[in-house]
Amino acid sequence: MEISEPAALRAIANPVRQRILMQMSVAGHARAADLAEAIGQPANSVSFHLRVLAKAGLIVEAPEHARDKRDRVWTNVAETYQIKSNSPAAGTAILRPALRWVSDVFTHDERDDGAARRQFLLTTLLLTKEEADGMAQELAALIDRWSEENLAKARDSQGVARDTYQVVTVLGPRDDTSADGDEKAASETKG
Repeated sequence: MEISEPAALRAIANPVRQRILMQMSVAGHARAADLAEAIGQPANSVSFHLRVLAKAGLIVEAPEHARDKRDRVWTNVAETYQIKSNSPAAGTAILRPALRWVSDVFTHDERDDGAARRQFLLTTLLLTKEEADGMAQELAALIDRWSEENLAKARDSQGVARDTYQVVTVLGPRDDTSADGDEKAASETKG
C-alpha cells in the first residue's frame, strides 16, 4: 500500500502504531488486549492507536475472527506500507520523527549492552547514476530479505521475545549548498 495522504502519514509515523502494525503482520489479526500484551502498552492506549490506524485506512476490522458481536478483531489492509517519497507531508510526518530517532541512536551511551546492535553509518561515495540505481536496488533487496525472513521467524515462534528495531536508509546525491547553511548557522551562534 502506497501512503501519501497526510492522515495516513501521521498515523504510520508513530512508533507505537508501527509496532502494532508489525505485530498484526506477525499474528495476522489481533484484539487490542492481545496487542497490548505483545507490545507492552496499556490496552486503552492500544485501542486509541487502533482507531487512528483504522481512520487512516491502514487496518480494518476482521469480524470473521471475532468471538461475538462485541469482540473487535483487527487486521492490516496491506502486507507492506510504502511512503510515497514525493509527498509534501512526508517530511513533517515521517522524516522529522525518524531523524530525532537517528539522533538518539547516534548519541546513545556506548556503555549500554546494546551498543553493538546500534549503528550509525555515514559514507560518501562517488557514483554514476547507474551505480546509484544498482546500490539502491541492492539496499532495498537486503532490507526486504531481512524483513521477510524476520517476519517468517516471528510468525513461527510467536512466544519468543523480540525487540523492535528500525532501519533507515537514505541514498541520494548530496547537494553542497546545504553545507553553506551549516556554516551560516555556526557563525550566527558565535555572533
